[in-house]
Amino acid sequence: MTRYLEAMSKIRLLSFLTAFLLLFCLTPGISSAAKGQPQDDGLSGVREGWAWPVVVVSPPEGWESPRGRSVKAAMRAAEREISTQRDAIRGREVTFMFSSVSQPAELKERLTTWRAMGVRVIVSFGGGEMDDVLLSLCSSKGPAVVFAGGEDLAVIDGVTGAANPYLFALDLPYFARANALAEVAAAERPPKGVAVMTDMMSAKLAKGAGLSTGFLTSRGISAVDMSVTAYRQDQFNSQVRNAEAWGVEIFTCWLDAMATLSIWRTIHISSRTSAVYYAGNQHRILLDAEGLILVDKEVLLARNEEGRRLLEIKVRDILNIGPEDHVIAAKAFALAKWVISAHIKTASDGMLPLARALSDVSEIPLMDENISIDPRTHRPVSRGFGVLRIENREFRSFGRVEVFSSEVSE
Repeated sequence: MTRYLEAMSKIRLLSFLTAFLLLFCLTPGISSAAKGQPQDDGLSGVREGWAWPVVVVSPPEGWESPRGRSVKAAMRAAEREISTQRDAIRGREVTFMFSSVSQPAELKERLTTWRAMGVRVIVSFGGGEMDDVLLSLCSSKGPAVVFAGGEDLAVIDGVTGAANPYLFALDLPYFARANALAEVAAAERPPKGVAVMTDMMSAKLAKGAGLSTGFLTSRGISAVDMSVTAYRQDQFNSQVRNAEAWGVEIFTCWLDAMATLSIWRTIHISSRTSAVYYAGNQHRILLDAEGLILVDKEVLLARNEEGRRLLEIKVRDILNIGPEDHVIAAKAFALAKWVISAHIKTASDGMLPLARALSDVSEIPLMDENISIDPRTHRPVSRGFGVLRIENREFRSFGRVEVFSSEVSE
């Protein structure tokens, strides 16, 4: 009787999981018909117990967008690459399950089911509120979440100062810009004085400015803080003149794009020697600011022709299709390899052991470079930032700086 009840329990559980997977949780993967094989939903291994399920949350545009299709292609390529190896991962495989969740409000209910299914890792391309909700729901009890972005997320516990065991991110924190811009300034020979300008009404920008000043000073560069009121352009002229009288030749702006453009105009009129650095993202309004310098975390991927070629070959050789968006595909392939490597490193089926394995993975391919994860930060040991200068109304690359996650503040 006991064996009969156990068998019936397993049958009921298998039926539930099969129905749920097919009807509610997932979208189909890349069709194997592209390789001339029978179509498969990619979930047979999960249903039959020989594959570890990894849930993937779509980009905001959805799975049928160019970005969504590129994520699927890259992750399926990584999945099939390991599945063709003899014995795979101790006789098992990893299956990426592309979730149909489209709203953050759906996550709480889905997580209950995913945990019951044995999901130990979620890979999120959702960004924004989707990532915020995943962080709040998973940080205390898992599953582990690997964020394709994570720039604005706190992976480090604010109380303990240690990385949360279940949270990981491919990007460095937002304030890595302070480190990157300090490296750019430090490369100036001879070292030039820097004025770090910000609007104290923005706590986020003010923190970035304070970090910039600290990094510059630690590198032996004379740095002064300057508080400005955005849109009070009448104040800029006197402040710029005073700063230049103190020996400042670089103005680093932790301001919005419009205020930064105003600073540039003031300096451009009064001086042809001082440089303006900008701590924000690329913005078309800045294209008038000839000579302005900024750093960008995506440009090294977007403009890496050799990396794009290698990625295209890898995905096309395996799936007979190429990614439409090479930047997000490069990230997706890297995240897939990160998760697969963690499964290889641990023989345990537990959630926490796998999370620990995720914190110590190396040789993750990101286009034509390899990255390693820092166990102290749960982010890459380092990431490169492209250095851009505006020339003839274009963002032109002219350098690269490396930033270490252990030196960045969240």
